[in-house]
Amino acid sequence: MFQEAELLEYLKIEIGVGLISSSVPREGKICVTVKPTVLRTTAEALLKRGSRFVTITAIDGGLDLELIYHFDLSGTLITLKTIVEKEVPKVDTIADLTPAAEWAEKEVAELFGISFRAHPRPGHFLLPDEWPAGKHPLAKPFKSELPEQLCQVAESLITSGATAPISPLIKRKREEIGLPAQPPASYASEPWLREVHELVQRTDFSKKVGYDWKKRKLRGK
Repeated sequence: MFQEAELLEYLKIEIGVGLISSSVPREGKICVTVKPTVLRTTAEALLKRGSRFVTITAIDGGLDLELIYHFDLSGTLITLKTIVEKEVPKVDTIADLTPAAEWAEKEVAELFGISFRAHPRPGHFLLPDEWPAGKHPLAKPFKSELPEQLCQVAESLITSGATAPISPLIKRKREEIGLPAQPPASYASEPWLREVHELVQRTDFSKKVGYDWKKRKLRGK
């Protein structure tokens, strides 16, 4: 007899650190969210357990693309989700693992602009051959949801605790006349900035505005 808990435990072992979350929201439905790097591994694990691939749903959130793979296992719906960043909209194909995914991947590629690495037969599926390259009918612009005039303020506030950035020229001019490069009131102290970062992360503000912590800048501005 099929057991949801048993399948989730199996996936935890197969996926490892690539597993972000898993749940059983109701009887007959399982939700699994993974990093895009283990999407193919997860799909392969599900297929090995007898799952049947159904289709792929794509959602364009502006800064990221959400891919939802639907599988059926003995009447239980399994939704496998991953988030693909628009800076590099690529994931591995699963069309060679389950031929039914070939058309679904081609449809998503054409409509949303996601590239499926090593797809066995890439090319047009829905759109005519003369369709302009790089034009994807359901793709949104890669743009922050913040109004343009607020992007610089938000980026500066998260990065340095300042409401507006100080240009290198102004910093040099201040130093030339014997002043600190940064006005004391415009940049936060390290302890206070740590508090700001904790608050920004705890409230998911950085995620909402698309702040990249590694690059210390807003995405899609």
